[in-house]
Formats: sequence, structure tokens, C-alpha cells
Amino acid sequence: MEEPSTAQPLILQYYNRLINMRLLSQVVVSDKQGKTILCCFGEPQPSRSDADSELSGGGGNDGEEDMPIESNVVLSGVSTFQMLDQLHLGAPKYISAQYRDTVVVQTMDDTVMLTLIGHRSQGHFVGGLLALLPQMKSNRAYEDLINQVKACFAY
Repeated sequence: MEEPSTAQPLILQYYNRLINMRLLSQVVVSDKQGKTILCCFGEPQPSRSDADSELSGGGGNDGEEDMPIESNVVLSGVSTFQMLDQLHLGAPKYISAQYRDTVVVQTMDDTVMLTLIGHRSQGHFVGGLLALLPQMKSNRAYEDLINQVKACFAY
């Protein structure tokens, strides 16, 4: 079995920190086909009842109820980027979408698509997610992750 790369734990810590600061709700990094490379929901903050149940041996729910998987959002973004590529319209810097309460910003870097997900009810909006993109893309761990994915597609 392969050892985990060093880029993933660093990038997970970075994305989880942004989520825990409530700057966004979820980050998904996927390849051009929409296969998830990593997905961050933030580190679950134990509530008072979770802490009590862990002390009594209950184990808590590990925050699974609060972690929806947004695979349909990722696949929708992938198909949009693919369609624009097939029509030779050029790739946009980003695409944005809104699904009820959810706001989404997606960007494609060579072989990696970065999806930022927020919720209007939590104060997130497209402009705020767009403001995070340059900072997130300039992170060294993100660059390492892109290089690792490129290496996988090179073979």
C-alpha cells in the first residue's frame, strides 16, 4: 500500500482551518473527470452532548450528519468545463452557481478542479468565495497536489 503524500495532510489542514474560520463550508478537489481527490468539511467541533457521550463511551456521531457530499455539484462543474472546451470557447477563470441556499465557485487548473462551496444562510456569497481563490491557489501544498495529479496523468 502506498504511503500518503505529504501534500494532502498539509492541504487538508489548510482547508479545514478556512472552513473552521467559517469562510466557506466545503472544499472539493477533483480531477477533470470529476473523481474526488480530496474533500474537506472542516474538523467537527464537538458539542456538549458529543463530549458527554464520548466520556461515557458513546463515541458521538463524528459530525457525519453535517457533512453532505456535493458530488452532483462537482460533476456539473466538470461537464460545464468539458462542454466549453469541446465548443472551443476557451476555459473561463471560474464558474459560479447557486443551488437554493448553496453557492458554488469552481475553477480548473490543468488537471485539477477546485470547488468552493458556501451557504448563503451562513453568510457566504460568490464574491467572498472568489476572494479566497488567489490565496488558496498560491498555497504551496496546492501546487504540490497539482503536480502530483499531473504526474498521474502523464503515464
